[in-house]
Amino acid sequence: MADRSMTVINENYELDCINLYDVDFIETDKRKIIYYIGNNKYYQITTKSELDQLLYNEGFESLDRPNLVNLCKIRKFDEDLGKVYFVEEPDEKSTFATVAKIKHKFVLKLIKRIVSFNNDTNTVTKPESSKIKNKLWSYLRQ
Repeated sequence: MADRSMTVINENYELDCINLYDVDFIETDKRKIIYYIGNNKYYQITTKSELDQLLYNEGFESLDRPNLVNLCKIRKFDEDLGKVYFVEEPDEKSTFATVAKIKHKFVLKLIKRIVSFNNDTNTVTKPESSKIKNKLWSYLRQ
């Protein structure tokens, strides 16, 4: 049997990984899918807001409504198009995530610092204070 790993939420509201073949049974409760393995329950991740909460401390940030971006993977920021890339020299086939126009001005300096940090051209200085900037500064110091 092939491995059928799934990322789920355990009963402590932490990310966990289970193998589908280990599941005893699956039930739904109020539109939530629950996987039972022995006496343990695991919950399907069903919304982006759940992912937002779970991945916040893992270095992911929502730069636009439809995305969650792994900040430690950003290698280039195209200010004109409002896109972050995951390679230093992107081409037309490169994967990207968008940055919402409303957030563009707010995150511009911060993303430049992250790119510098991630590309080892470290010119990082502590960003101005705010909840998000402090979180990202903590990330950059790791």
